[in-house]
Amino acid sequence: MAVTSAAGRIITAGAPVHWLLGPIGSNVNQCSSAPRSTTAYRDGVQRQRGYPTIPLSQNRQLGHMRRWQNPPVYRPLVDLLTIEERHLIVTYRFDRATIQELCTQLEPDLMSPIRHPTGIPPDVQVLSVLHFFASGSFHTTVAMASGMSQSMFSNVLSKVLSAVLKHVRRYIIFPQVEDLPTVKGDFYAPGHIPNVIGAIDGTHVALPPPHRSEQVYRNRKSYHSMNVQMVCLADQYISQVNAMFPGSVHDAYILRNSSIHDMMLNSRGTMYGY
Repeated sequence: MAVTSAAGRIITAGAPVHWLLGPIGSNVNQCSSAPRSTTAYRDGVQRQRGYPTIPLSQNRQLGHMRRWQNPPVYRPLVDLLTIEERHLIVTYRFDRATIQELCTQLEPDLMSPIRHPTGIPPDVQVLSVLHFFASGSFHTTVAMASGMSQSMFSNVLSKVLSAVLKHVRRYIIFPQVEDLPTVKGDFYAPGHIPNVIGAIDGTHVALPPPHRSEQVYRNRKSYHSMNVQMVCLADQYISQVNAMFPGSVHDAYILRNSSIHDMMLNSRGTMYGY
């Protein structure tokens, strides 16, 4: 189907829209006998509007030149060796020796398979995650203090947590039967209380709740949390953790539904020595 315009030109139905565009300010549509390329159409519009036209190859070359003229600026990363001991304990809750040992343990899991000049060193990753846990601040704030972007810190947080979970069984271990006499002696020395194998309590860890079950996570102190049950030894080493229940659940219910409760019932005579 063809239609003759007022200017006497033939316009074919179904033709692309950019064939029919005329000069700016003109009320007469123009068409060409063959479709034009996108680059030619763009240059034509720029000429009509009075803009200078730059070939595509030259435009790409100028883009590369701009990138070389304005190189990226990297923020200074936090350095473990230059931080004072007092500042380490206040900001990261650990001393220098403990942080260095933790970095040594996690370094194989945190190293990038390909060494990149802009990669984040393992000690910086550990320090940033410890800062996040110790302060409870936002990702953006911790990232700026550590010298990285917010998106980079989100990746670092997931990476460090995955590495820590691989080693958790090496450090959080409930005493075995052969270790109980030593554990009882450590608890008996300061207070002369016999047959104690651990100190147990619950702590509320604040978090933003899911929308579907918000009321389940509201604790008795009127904020949302997870009720985490922990058992520690006389030397303050953690021997058992249960982080499966929301903040509204009572401590007694968590104890009855934990593995340590079943273990105490099944081996009571062995645990208490009678």
